[in-house]
Amino acid sequence: MAGFEVTRGGAILAVSDFDRSLAFYRDVLGLDVEALYDDPPYATLTAGGARLSLAEQGHPAEDRPGVTMTAPDDASRANVVIVLEVADAPAVHAELESRGARFLAEPYEPPWGGARFFCVDPDGYLVEIEQPA
Repeated sequence: MAGFEVTRGGAILAVSDFDRSLAFYRDVLGLDVEALYDDPPYATLTAGGARLSLAEQGHPAEDRPGVTMTAPDDASRANVVIVLEVADAPAVHAELESRGARFLAEPYEPPWGGARFFCVDPDGYLVEIEQPA
């Protein structure tokens, strides 16, 4: 980009139950916790050099007036998919299954190669685990 350099990318997810979501991303998916804050509840986690933050829904912020962050209210209508790239999707599926992850379907191997599957976080956000072709 002209004018400035981006040093890291990421996203912030609004979550309805902060502790439950933190446990999913930390304990089930194994993301590293970089920072935790109490008031309001907020966490920054990392995976593959990217940042994923969790913010308890409904808290106002002076620097985003008029915008309230809310978790999805209909898990069947995804507006965000988090993608985590791995070397062996079927092996990761088995590992996540042993940790209690909830899946949409078994791993899929498209005709062009690789494999992928989707698990669902406590608020219904989709997490795609992808093994590139």
